[in-house]
Amino acid sequence: MAQKAQRKILPIWLFIVIYAAVIAACVAIDQLIKHFVEKAVAADPDHRIRILGDWLTLVWTTNSGATGGMFSDLSWSNWLFFGMTILGLPVFGWLLWRSRTRSVWGQIAFAFVIGGTLGNAIDRIAFAEKGFFTGEVRDFVQVEGFFGIFNMADSFLVVGVILALLAIVFLDRDSLLNAFLTERRAKAEARQSEEQPSSALPDDSPSESESDPSAEEEAERPDEKD
Repeated sequence: MAQKAQRKILPIWLFIVIYAAVIAACVAIDQLIKHFVEKAVAADPDHRIRILGDWLTLVWTTNSGATGGMFSDLSWSNWLFFGMTILGLPVFGWLLWRSRTRSVWGQIAFAFVIGGTLGNAIDRIAFAEKGFFTGEVRDFVQVEGFFGIFNMADSFLVVGVILALLAIVFLDRDSLLNAFLTERRAKAEARQSEEQPSSALPDDSPSESESDPSAEEEAERPDEKD
């Protein structure tokens, strides 16, 4: 079983190529959709494109904070997001590498998180006008009842976090669920072995020679014919 599991692990070079491509695709999708939606919404008379009536629409706005404008009022929000990006990317990269020996869902999850983080970081760098990392993130997806407007990078982040949690709890080989089931199975087997009577008890039944003493006497008696 261990050898079969080992064969499923991607070679290092292939792993790097695949997930570098996934991360690059996430960034490209985010940037391209932002570009085209900005032009499409600006050209629309209502400056709003309805996808599913008023429930799901495309609008256009920029945001200096997180989703929903969180932390946008902080004077040092640029340094906050810069620090989160600089600290977060190595951690997510390590988690992606760690997931190489686990489920593919964890690998996809952390690739999405890295791609989403880079997508928003590009906006903060490319459109900075008031100093380093002060550019506003371009948002365009509005869902009725949702507290903020978001973009594709935010979507990759949310999906990535959900997949990562599913992998950690359910899908990884060493997931919390598998660890719990393994421990429970081990306890059940130990309990069963304690309750099962031992099959190696000493046999108190007399041997054939002990049960028939005349056999010994007959063996020791000299042959009358001699």
